Amino acid sequence: MGFGFATVTPSATSVAQAGAAAVWTYPQRSLTDIQSLVSAIQNNNPGAVPSYADLTYVPDAYYSGQVSLTQVATFIDNAIRNYALANSIAGLISNNPYNLWNTNFVGSLAVNPYLTVTSLNMLMLSASMTANSAQFLLYYLAKSYYYNKWIETVTANAPSITFSANATISTSPLIAQNITIASGVTVTCGTTTCIFVAQNFNNQGTIVAYGAPGAAPVGGAGAGGTGGGGIVVIAITSALGTLNVSGGQGSDGTPSASGIGNTGSAGIFYVVTGMAVATGGAGGYANNAGASGHNGGGGGGGAEGGGPGGNATVNSFSSPNAMVTYILQGLSDWWLINVLAKTPSSTTPLAFMYGSGGGGGGEASGFVTGGGGGGGGGEIVAYGYNIVSGTINAAGGGGGGSGVTSGDVYGGGGGGGGGLAFIFYGATSGSITASVAGGAGGTGYTGSGAGYNGAAGANGTAYIAAVTVNG
Repeated sequence: MGFGFATVTPSATSVAQAGAAAVWTYPQRSLTDIQSLVSAIQNNNPGAVPSYADLTYVPDAYYSGQVSLTQVATFIDNAIRNYALANSIAGLISNNPYNLWNTNFVGSLAVNPYLTVTSLNMLMLSASMTANSAQFLLYYLAKSYYYNKWIETVTANAPSITFSANATISTSPLIAQNITIASGVTVTCGTTTCIFVAQNFNNQGTIVAYGAPGAAPVGGAGAGGTGGGGIVVIAITSALGTLNVSGGQGSDGTPSASGIGNTGSAGIFYVVTGMAVATGGAGGYANNAGASGHNGGGGGGGAEGGGPGGNATVNSFSSPNAMVTYILQGLSDWWLINVLAKTPSSTTPLAFMYGSGGGGGGEASGFVTGGGGGGGGGEIVAYGYNIVSGTINAAGGGGGGSGVTSGDVYGGGGGGGGGLAFIFYGATSGSITASVAGGAGGTGYTGSGAGYNGAAGANGTAYIAAVTVNG
């Protein structure tokens, strides 16, 4: 037969996988059992298998060339969905008896179109599926660029969600089959990053997210503006609507007690290699100005120095696909732990991203004071096989002006750097409008001399590109 099972020797038998050096050892099977199993796979009839224990040897039928991977995937899918064998198959994947159900075989099975997302989801839910094996399946889909199949698998049993009135989201990510935001409705992120995962994402309203805090004021000096937050949308079909992660305006200064400006809080960004996060503008007033941050604006200075803008951490990926894959890995682990109560031995963190806060203005008692730096724009990352449309606001916040009264010359706050917008699509991309401009510098006091205006923040980046999607 060439099927690879022992038929004559009474002892355990070793059979090599076709095209590989590895060897599998397992007890002998009768020729009748072998022929019945092969026939069952070829005819897609799990009920014809002599014993369900013989499912252990299904991969060897493929290794020996008697059935195709498509026939195996079709057979396994039928066994899971219609013969209540999800636990048996999950146990084989997790335990890998005789090294037959190895990662090469299981991974190839996972991405085969004839193993449906219904079956994949049932395997994930099975008590026989270990956390590490479930993670392997989801990671394999992501690393092989089967983004749509990944989405369908994790959302298979999720509800659909509609926002018909203004709401604040306190939990992220939000995973649903369909997510709808009605026209005129504003959804506010209660965390620095809101992550949405759905088969269909239909936003006809507005989503707003806020990032790192700006510097607290010293006396009457201007406070730094809040950085823009992060919004991640992972969907097969996506109408993005209006996504707002612009940085906040720095505050104007007012006379009060003296002090050096505080530092804005740092943001976090994800970029593709070769792209830079915009630098915020420095605060006004020569050597006492607040330094520009990465991407928060510096606070305006004077007799007391302005505070620096927040200096963001930047994580770089070699390609758009690498970024999307990393995000899906983090979501895989979150879903396994928080939805299925399966905790893998090691995990990928969720991708949180947001802009830096602006620096605080400097202060001198009784005189004019420096304005606060603008908050940096945040970050949008959206993957959709089909992107319908979207309006992205990720501009840097403007710097605050110095206090207006008699006395020395003081500086305005620097503008926040513009944010980032990454729109990745698999097949089509509709009309996308993105604003990622740097914030304007604040105006310095000009009552008794030349004013020192804050510098404008640098512009951010809007990047719209196709990514490889295999299914």
